[in-house]
Amino acid sequence: MRAKRFGWQVALCAAGMTIAAGPARAEAVRMTGKFAAPNRDAALLDSLGIDRFNGRDGRQLEMAIERALSQPDIEGRPHFDLIAAFGGGRGPDGVLSGAVSSGVQDNRYREKRKRCVEREGGKDNGKCLREAEVELGCTRRVINVNADLRLVRIADGRVVYSAEKPKRDESSWCDGENPPRTEEEAVRGMIGAIAGEVRRDIAPVVETYSIRFRESTSGLPKELNRPFKDIVRQTQRDLRSACAAWQAMDAQAPNHPSITFDLGLCAEAAGDYRAALELYRRAAPLIGRGANEAVTGAERIDRLLAAQADDAARKRR
Repeated sequence: MRAKRFGWQVALCAAGMTIAAGPARAEAVRMTGKFAAPNRDAALLDSLGIDRFNGRDGRQLEMAIERALSQPDIEGRPHFDLIAAFGGGRGPDGVLSGAVSSGVQDNRYREKRKRCVEREGGKDNGKCLREAEVELGCTRRVINVNADLRLVRIADGRVVYSAEKPKRDESSWCDGENPPRTEEEAVRGMIGAIAGEVRRDIAPVVETYSIRFRESTSGLPKELNRPFKDIVRQTQRDLRSACAAWQAMDAQAPNHPSITFDLGLCAEAAGDYRAALELYRRAAPLIGRGANEAVTGAERIDRLLAAQADDAARKRR
């Protein structure tokens, strides 16, 4: 079945999608899309409460997750309505809780390093006259932070998200040097990384990404080689016209892998995800070689469609 013409203006508005042509040499289309969370049961919750996290760094993780979940989505507002886990009024649909454990271990060791052993005038800031390997006392510091988390849906008590997030930071320095980062800085960085991962696990992610058009003319009638390459270059000046030209060429060379894939990319750029999915699935066996760009494209579209389905389900509820 041939792809339908793409309703560019309507599709772009409905999908919240933006398109920007890159430099002429890029021959790619840059898009912004909303991808479904890996844990869709958690993402379907409307409101969320963050309960107490046990452990010395538990409070810090609570605040970090709250900040991460407060970030706006493609529509300019947070995905979850964040409210008190327990308190007056209507409670949240789900409560996130957990525990944080952390530990620090310093180990001393000896290491040979090059050092200046003679300076001009015997001054510390004098020009180095001679270097030699000297044995120094050094410290290796290992910091571990592990977070165990679970999200319970209040309506039925079901655990809809459970995860363990281990993080490790290792640094070393020798006598006369300062540590590359303090213990507090390392822990804060790992806590922030855990909070970011939690957000990506349970909330949709808005991403801006670029996908290259397929340029191979293998198997294309010789008289269509130059027009095909002209269309590829045209995508950087006038994407809509280029896609229309590929639509016409598809009638001249049906089921060509590059034309089929590029029409799928045109549909994705227009926000017509159903058409894009059909075209990527058609292109995949034509391209061959297992996990090719069309297979990857179909997987990407599945996540975009899943996000739309989840948004629709939340609105209905």
